[in-house]
Amino acid sequence: MSKEPFAGTISSVVAQPKARRHLETRVNVFIDDKFSFALAVELAIDLGLRPGFVVSPQLLDEMLRRDGDARAYARALNYISYRVRSAKEIRDKLAKDEFPEAVIVRVLEKLQKNGELNDENFAALWVESRTHSRPKGARALQQELRLKGIDRETIAQSLPDDEQELFNCIEALRPNLRKWNGLESRERQNKVFAWLQRRGFGFSVARNALRTLDEEDESNEP
Repeated sequence: MSKEPFAGTISSVVAQPKARRHLETRVNVFIDDKFSFALAVELAIDLGLRPGFVVSPQLLDEMLRRDGDARAYARALNYISYRVRSAKEIRDKLAKDEFPEAVIVRVLEKLQKNGELNDENFAALWVESRTHSRPKGARALQQELRLKGIDRETIAQSLPDDEQELFNCIEALRPNLRKWNGLESRERQNKVFAWLQRRGFGFSVARNALRTLDEEDESNEP
């Protein structure tokens, strides 16, 4: 089989025995009884490819472009199927899979147009997920979203407000507070603040969270 696709008159179109992972069913196209290229079956049908069909160099380029876009789009949809992704995550994935930059740009545009890619939704869901599973402070969330390629304005809009930040801090601290019980007051406070700081919470909210939980414990004492 030739490594480089070539134009000419199609001699046969043969379905591949098994679809590759993340791809639709594909066909092998033979020109002058020699393999020239593979194509998604839907695209082959759409173009009317059949024995005797003449593939010009210009049409060959167009087919390969459309097929490359379709393969990259299918790969992106599969990647999204596991969880919501940011545009940067999809770009990095397709680049790792060695899709050309021009293909990546077109796929990202198509995903955004179809509502399958939206960094604002991604940021909001990321923050919501952190709130429900493993609460982190705004500083940590900001850093995580920045690494995902989210712009500053979108990050600012998605971060928790002061009330939610305090709630998240309390919920992060609540199941862990007892491990510092028994320490001298100042040491206990320093340990708590250091731990919360590593999780992205500021000093003021950490202090208020500790005070709130201590007050809860005092009110629950017999």
